[in-house]
Amino acid sequence: MERHIGLWRDENDDTPSVAELIIDGNHIEFYRRETDVVFPRAYVGSDNDHRYKVFTNGAAEYGKYKTLNNVASCRTFFVLQQNCEYKKGLSIDGIIVASFVIPELIDWLALKTVDWGATEQNEMIAVENKLPSIVLKDRNPKIEIYFETNHSLFDPNVDDRITVSISKRPRIKVSYDEAVDVYALRNDIRSIMQFFSLMIGHISDALDIRLDIKDQELKSWLYINEDFSYNLRTIGIIDKPRTCLKNIKENINLYFESWYKFYYNDKFELVRRMYFEGNKRKDIYVQDILVQYVRILEGYHLRISDDETVASTLDKDIKKMIFTDEGRSLFKPIFQKVDWVFNSKHANDVASWITSGFLSRMSLSQRLKLLDDQYFNIILKNADVVSELDRSQKTDKSLEKVEFNYYQRIVVTRNYYSHYKINDDGMLNFNQMCDTVNVLKALIIMILYTHMGMTKDDARKIVIWDSELHFQTMCLRAEGEKPENI
Repeated sequence: MERHIGLWRDENDDTPSVAELIIDGNHIEFYRRETDVVFPRAYVGSDNDHRYKVFTNGAAEYGKYKTLNNVASCRTFFVLQQNCEYKKGLSIDGIIVASFVIPELIDWLALKTVDWGATEQNEMIAVENKLPSIVLKDRNPKIEIYFETNHSLFDPNVDDRITVSISKRPRIKVSYDEAVDVYALRNDIRSIMQFFSLMIGHISDALDIRLDIKDQELKSWLYINEDFSYNLRTIGIIDKPRTCLKNIKENINLYFESWYKFYYNDKFELVRRMYFEGNKRKDIYVQDILVQYVRILEGYHLRISDDETVASTLDKDIKKMIFTDEGRSLFKPIFQKVDWVFNSKHANDVASWITSGFLSRMSLSQRLKLLDDQYFNIILKNADVVSELDRSQKTDKSLEKVEFNYYQRIVVTRNYYSHYKINDDGMLNFNQMCDTVNVLKALIIMILYTHMGMTKDDARKIVIWDSELHFQTMCLRAEGEKPENI
């Protein structure tokens, strides 16, 4: 964590004020002794070491790291650090190249970037391994993993008479054909972080973000105040990456290119975004996660079935049909039966009812089953185990097993918590909900993998050995199936 306390100035006002800037990975807090923090502002200041430009918009709640008193908390979006004059304004543009570090990436790569060596005189030396870049996307933008070497040769803090160090860290590099602004870069960083979230199984921060800005000789460092993390709530002691480079290297370009297109597909933007929102650092009740996952699956099925697209035109088509000669002769007597005037308002009502009926012709449990049928029936195959979690709470173990419609139980539970229903009959209990969340999560992950260009069977082979989900996914293993290269 970095803490910088010094004098900051609004770039449009030369009056200095004491401020505190706190940077902890992708978490940023900024406090300043002023009361007017309503409008977008940019503040420039330093702690006599580096100069920073802080981009804010309005007020925020106090964070956990604040030390100054009598300060206002500013809602911060970006921080820019550079050793040259800042361009005035509330934008960061002209970005042509950006690179950053994902701490978990080296685990997924499973590569040794440095090693021990020896001279002919048997003197020990440290050496770097030459490694080629790994191209994820060929162009517009070009996205690749490259390996950056650092050493202690010019480090004033290291006494090179007695100490020599060398490191080689993987970095993600994004190169643009044409300069972009910081919002386009943030979107690309988010797409990359989500891709590796699914590949690795968990992720923390995008660190050490460096920018090459057009017509600027010196590099800039960017800090983004956004939680890019994934799955850190459930990371276990024996957690390991879901996949690794050596097993998917031949397809890595295909997988990322497909994911990049899916990420920018507006049709699926909401369901994708809400899945990752539900798996960030913040704690969420299991009931809320279950509701979220069911909504995601329902929304996804509505999109792939094109029901909402049809419904969006159906309303207009029905209204248009009502006012044809044939429609008028058909609907006018019906309107008269209920003392309705044959007009546009009542035609709109009828069109809306028919459209609603079209969307509700298929129940939520049916939509879940149709998705489940496409992905090896993971919900159905967990039904017996989940039903036993209810029987295990009962003292009379001799009770006969009752019919357990898992799809309907999921829907009833979702409706109870989503719509605040009074009747809780047929709901899943707490233990059943915990298992169900993992079942639905595995289904969503398999769906997302197929949008990377994987076959459904390849997606299955990943989730059945996942350290977080294997209790719910082992039912998808074939008899005698062993872990394979995937």
